[in-house]
Parts: sequence; structure tokens; C-alpha cells
Amino acid sequence: MISFFTNPRKTILLFIDIILSFSAIFFAHLLRWDGDIPEYYIDQHLKLLLPFLIIRSVVFMGFKFYSKFWEYSTLEDLIEIVKAVVLGSFLVIFFVFLYDRSLEISRSVMVIDMVLLITMLGGSKLSWRLWRERRRLHLTEGEPNKKYALILGAGDTGAQLLTYIRRFAPNYSIKGFIDDDAKKLKSSLMGIEVLGNRNDISELSRSYGVKEVLIAVRNISSETLNQIITICDQSGVKYKMISSVLDLSTNEIHISKLKNIETNDLLGRELVALDLTSIKKMIQGKRVLVTGAGGSIGSQLCAHILEHSPEALIMLDRGENYLYDLQMSLSGEATETQTHYYFGSVTSTKKMESIFSKHRPHLIFHAAAHKHVPLMEENIDEAIINNIQGTQVVAEMAEKFEAEKFVLVSTDKVVQPTSIMGMTKKVAETLIQLMAQKNKTQFMIVRFGNVLGSNGSIVPLLQKQIERGGPVTITDPEMERFFMLIPEAVQLILQAGALGCGGDIFILEMGKPVKIIDLAKKMIKLAGYNPDSEIEIKFVGARPGEKLREELVDHGERTLPTIHEKIKLLRPNEPLDDEFLIRISRLCRGAKNLEPQKLRQALFELATAVYPKAEKKQDPQNLKKTKNK
Repeated sequence: MISFFTNPRKTILLFIDIILSFSAIFFAHLLRWDGDIPEYYIDQHLKLLLPFLIIRSVVFMGFKFYSKFWEYSTLEDLIEIVKAVVLGSFLVIFFVFLYDRSLEISRSVMVIDMVLLITMLGGSKLSWRLWRERRRLHLTEGEPNKKYALILGAGDTGAQLLTYIRRFAPNYSIKGFIDDDAKKLKSSLMGIEVLGNRNDISELSRSYGVKEVLIAVRNISSETLNQIITICDQSGVKYKMISSVLDLSTNEIHISKLKNIETNDLLGRELVALDLTSIKKMIQGKRVLVTGAGGSIGSQLCAHILEHSPEALIMLDRGENYLYDLQMSLSGEATETQTHYYFGSVTSTKKMESIFSKHRPHLIFHAAAHKHVPLMEENIDEAIINNIQGTQVVAEMAEKFEAEKFVLVSTDKVVQPTSIMGMTKKVAETLIQLMAQKNKTQFMIVRFGNVLGSNGSIVPLLQKQIERGGPVTITDPEMERFFMLIPEAVQLILQAGALGCGGDIFILEMGKPVKIIDLAKKMIKLAGYNPDSEIEIKFVGARPGEKLREELVDHGERTLPTIHEKIKLLRPNEPLDDEFLIRISRLCRGAKNLEPQKLRQALFELATAVYPKAEKKQDPQNLKKTKNK
């Protein structure tokens, strides 16, 4: 209490509130008695004045009014004022009840007093905030670094952004809103006029000297965003947007959430709404193993799993640096979960048995795989050993130690595979389907397309080529791919684990495939270059094993709906018999001994064994002639 009164700022603010409290009760009497207060009530309230003001002051201090920065006051602060005033009034009545019941308090005076005091306190705080904001704007109006901008989106998000800019980013001067809703035209939001729609950006930027458009529309479609970008480019105006992924659980907007538009935004991918209850039920209190934990998907998967409070999270990766980076990124997480990091290969039976016998995981997410198509064409033996034998080793350990669930992370390249990578993953899928037929462990598969921004994917490659000034290399003008975001992939894996039963294959609704040339042109524009004149685009032809188009559903497979609109369940081809497992073992044993061409042939026959004879693909000897058909 003593330290409170040694602070001049707090003392002055308290003194002001005491004056306002006195004024409120005085004017309440005047209003109640039409300016002619009976002497009886004057005498009654003079006796109560000192305890009245003391009680008010103590309540205000209890609500920490004098520790707040009122220049940043919000609706929540006004609610606190209402609570404090009402509580103070009740405490005054309670004091009279205990101290001297003969004292009479006019109920109407108390009600008027509360209304007046709330108005005075709230008005004073708001006036202080408005004065500070106007002063800040006035002081920065003529600054050379002033950023004149328009906010696109005259809605809740736009209003929140404007509020934040006025408080914390005075270097921005908002000249107006733009919105495609014709009903909002010429209306005003927080004192700023809605000047037009997106088609008026060019004219408005010239009229008001605007250099930047701040896009404040959440969940904006990729089509609309591309149109806005085109208009801004033609107008010579920069653009930024509110992130649609960062912390949408809150209503707060920060200038740090204004970001440059990225490739992810142009694709218009929306995160799938998860059934968090079923995922938490699956993970909470369980021991979870993630293989390939240091990769793009594996690392994000580990972070999401930690959020659901497993008993232990066991992470395995053969890349020492990847595993170290993962350990550093997760070390700051506040969690009671035991975390274990193992450096090693899924192909080592001894290593895997050691991990399984020590931890006995309930859930296994198998993300470890060699995935780079051209590299695997030159390293068939390693692709077979890692992608097939590694999957078999982990799956057999899950069976031996009676794990509850095993989820294989697969790829759309298993559909009518032409590459070594696709063939090995196709065999791995078939292996898991066979394991699902005869085990208590629930084996399931998650299949998806290209993951945007993952290590070694096309987007980082194109970014590096653009940063070097080109040329940007593309296989073919007609080449197209399905894309998804890393968070989408992780969500699909977790949801599959929660929904799946033995033998299920899950895919995500991928939308329309994206032409790589269109993606490249958009990325070049985002980097500030003209794709038609400043950065060359070269067509280099398909690499070994590449296809122009990928599919998610194979011949003979049929899709069924799930409880999630964008997640589909695949019913695979008729399962093979146990002889397939024998052939897998034979292939893995021969991986280091057979000639590459014979190894390719054996892998091809195994990968296509699931297809009816009428659908058999041609011999890989002729792949080079037909790979793009």
C-alpha cells in the first residue's frame, strides 16, 4: 500500500477517480431531487461520504485500475469498470447495514450514481486513449517513412487490424477501406471510409498516394487472392495479408501477423477440421513411436502428438542432424511426456527390437522412407531395403509386441507406379494390407500427394532457382501435381489413426491438380520478377520414373465417405495371399546381390502383382518410351 502512494502516476489517477466518485454521487442527488436536495439527505450522505469514497478507492485498487495502461483500453476494461462500480455500491450498502442501520440511503440515488460513475470513468479512460492516438498520428503524419495503405476487408478482421495499427504501428496511415460488398460503399468503419472495391485499387492508390494494400480477409479463396495480386501488380502497389493459419483461435490481430503472400496462400488449401476428441483419446497416456521423425512431416507430427499428452514419445531417424534439430525444437515444450531420441535405421532388426522391447509402443506412425524419385532410380537396392524391408521390420515388431495401431505414411506415386520409389511404396502398402488381415494390431495407410514446402520438394527448388536469377527448370508445360500443406498431411495422419481399422487406406480430398508452370509463374511474381521477361523458364523433359500426372485412386479401388467431408476411405483391390510375403523377403535378400536391371524387373513384377492381368503394365524395359503417357 505504501509503495502505491510513492508512485506519482498511480496517486494522481486515484485522486482523479476520487473526484469523479464525489462528482457522481453529488450529481446523482441533484438529479434525484431536481436540484433541490432535502437537508435530511444531505446530512445522511455527509456522514457516509468518507467511508463511501474509501470503499470506492479500495475497490478500484483491488481491480488494479492503476496498473493498467488506459491508452490501450478495450471493451474488457469497460466491463471491469462496471464490475468495480457495482461491487463498490453493494459494499457501501453492506457497510451501512453493519455500521448504522438508522442511516437511510436512497436506492434511486445509488442507481443514478452507478450509471454516472460508469459513464465518467469509462469516458475519462476512452478520452485519454483517443487523445493519445490522435497525438501519435499527428506526430507521425509528416514522417518520411510513413506508409500510406488501404485495408482490404471492411469487416471484423479489418477493424481489428485498424485498431492494432492505430495503437502500435503509427508508421502506417490508413487512407481507407476497400470491400467488394456494395452495401458498404461510402460507409464508415471506425472513422475510416470505405472508398471502393478491389477494382478501384489502381485509382485509389494514385489519388491517395497509397503504396500498400493490407488484405484483412480470413479464409480468402485462392481465386480471389490471385485476382487481387494481379490488380496490385498492375497498379504498382505492394500487398500483405493476415495469416490464415496463425492462431485463428484468438480474435487478436498483430502487425507480426501481416505477412507477405506465399505460395501456400495462392493454392487456397484449407486445414481440415479435426475430431480432436478422438485423436486425444487415441494418444493421451499412450506410448507413441514415430519413424522418420526428423523429416518435414515427421517433425510436425511429433509436435502435434505432444499436444495430446502421450505417456512417452519415441522418435527415430537415421539423419543425425535432423534428429538433433528436432530435439532442440521440442526441448522448450512444457510437457510431462517422456521423450526419447534414437539415431538409427528402420532396416535394423536388432535396433528396432531393442526399441520395441524397451518402450513397447502402443501407436506407431511409420514416416521413414526414401522419397526422391530420380535418386531412387539410380539406387534401386537402397530404395527396396529402406522402403520395403524397413516397413516390414517395423510392422513385424508392431505385431510381435502387440501394438494397438500402425499407420503407414504413403504417397500418390503408388497409383499405377512407373518409378522405383512408387513401386517400393506400392509393395509396402500391399504388405501392410496383408499384415492387417491376420493381426490384432490395426494396420492402416495414409496416402497423399506432394507436400508443399517439405524437404526436397519442388517449391524450395523453384525458390532457390528464382533467388539465383533463373533459369527455372520444369519438366513439361503440361506437368501437374496434387499439393497439400504439411499441417494437412499431419492432420490426415492423426485422423487416420483415430478413425482407422485394420486394412483401411485414407486419402485427403486434394482438389484440382496444379500445373507446375502456373505455380512457377506465381512464385516468380511473388519474388518481384516478371516471368515473361526477367526469369527464364526452361522445359527439361521428364526425369526417369516421372509422370506428367499423378492419381490418388488406383484401378479397382473405390472411395467411401467418412465422418470428415474432406477425408475419404479407400477400399483396396482384392488382397493377395501369404506367398506375397515370401516374395517380398526374397526381393529384399536379393537387393544387394542382383543386377540393377534384374532387381528392377523383380520389383516391377511384385508391385504390379495386385493388378488383374488385363490391367498389367508393360515391362520396365520400355518405361522410358512410355513414362509420360
